[in-house]
Amino acid sequence: MIAEDLSDYLYARSTGHFASLMSLINRGCLRAIRSGHERLDEDLMNQVKNDVAAEESRKELKAAIEAGLLTSRPAPAPRRPRKSA
Repeated sequence: MIAEDLSDYLYARSTGHFASLMSLINRGCLRAIRSGHERLDEDLMNQVKNDVAAEESRKELKAAIEAGLLTSRPAPAPRRPRKSA
């Protein structure tokens, strides 16, 4: 769920800093368990506070992701030409 659904969102929220990411995921998991939600999604994660430095940089990263200039997902592997027999 994190890799497929939330990778860009979490990258923007944590500004690419591992400690901020782990803190955010940990707090999100605790909120999901306590609320009975039991799944991390953007609505739940928007209720979770993160460190000040990450939140200040979040707007720039979010804008770049939405504009398609930046992503946390790997680029697809290039296709190799087929060998003729």
